Amino acid sequence: MNYLMLICTDGVSTPEIAATMQEHAPAWAEEMDARGVRLLGNGLKGLETARTVRVRDGETLVSDGPFVEAKEYIGGLDILDCESLDEAIEVAAKHPVSWFFSIEVRPFAQPVNMPDGWSYQQVRYLLMLCLDGILEADEVEEQLRRDLDAWREMADRRGVRLLGGALAPPATATTVRVRDGETLLTDGPFVETKEYLGGIDILNCATMDEALELAESHPLARFHMVEVRPFWGA
Repeated sequence: MNYLMLICTDGVSTPEIAATMQEHAPAWAEEMDARGVRLLGNGLKGLETARTVRVRDGETLVSDGPFVEAKEYIGGLDILDCESLDEAIEVAAKHPVSWFFSIEVRPFAQPVNMPDGWSYQQVRYLLMLCLDGILEADEVEEQLRRDLDAWREMADRRGVRLLGGALAPPATATTVRVRDGETLLTDGPFVETKEYLGGIDILNCATMDEALELAESHPLARFHMVEVRPFWGA
């Protein structure tokens, strides 16, 4: 089963934290790659690079910053292929971020299709699909699903969408923290807000402007929000 592992931090570091990350994070990635449980992973650039896109009454509204203001924020992600939630939690607890901050583990609603021959040069921008949990009328939701399929087909045809998928509901999330060698689990996302992450798309765009244009055309931007963040290397 595929899981999204969100690296959550408050951005506050110390020499001890920096040294631990430098020592253990590469070894963690190497181990998980060797085990075949880590399909993809990369860090995101800082919050100052985030843009949140909404489309209301045909007008595009772009605001600086993430879709929700909180002390902790998403600093990176990994996509996992694990036999069970227990294995995904074990993988998260080994990551050094969990020793100081927190890691959210959430299953994807459907298996993630990793494209053949992909490279990290294509992992450039992240679209985070941010929902408020308020459903529209049935006929609107049905049209929205059709529009989502059409958007994905368009992005795939243009060659700008590397992969993506919807996430299982936030109630399925598990937040992992390790303190003094003990793994502490909390049901739910790493931060409690009305808005929540409903899915992701990873884009291979040349520029932020192109990523924003794709976010603007995303059907969910008309009803909810789409946060755009560049990965390191973009």
